[in-house]
Amino acid sequence: MKKLFVFLTVMGLILSFSALAISGTPVTKKMVISLVEKVSQEITKDAPGTFAKIIKAEHPYKNKDNPALYVFVYDTDVKIVAHPKKVLVGKSYKGKPDVKGKKFRDDIVNTGLKNGTGWVDYSYQKPGEKGIHAKTTYLKLVKGSDGKKYIVCAGMYK
Repeated sequence: MKKLFVFLTVMGLILSFSALAISGTPVTKKMVISLVEKVSQEITKDAPGTFAKIIKAEHPYKNKDNPALYVFVYDTDVKIVAHPKKVLVGKSYKGKPDVKGKKFRDDIVNTGLKNGTGWVDYSYQKPGEKGIHAKTTYLKLVKGSDGKKYIVCAGMYK
């Protein structure tokens, strides 16, 4: 009986660590801010080149070890300029609410234009899980190498 208990305990630990390795470590505010800051600097030097890398989902723009950590960019009209999900690029999300009615994308852009940086909370579907989850996005207003203003973003589930 004792051997069975030890075996089950060890198997449980192995499965727990395996699940963590598959899902990646939890995304932290520090990781999100660091990514936004890095990408913001790159956009000021080479906006088109940086957007191309984001759209290709290259690392670190979409973290290869933790795909829940990625960056995306809006223009001042709430249109996605760069996102690792290429299908979203070029689409306007102006006025489009989350499931609870919050126009969080407008809030992201408006917060950037008003404050330069900030956090916006909203509700969103978490990939691979059922239901709606609380999410927060860090944002930063940046002037690209092309002279245009962009809102650089990365988020995390709470």
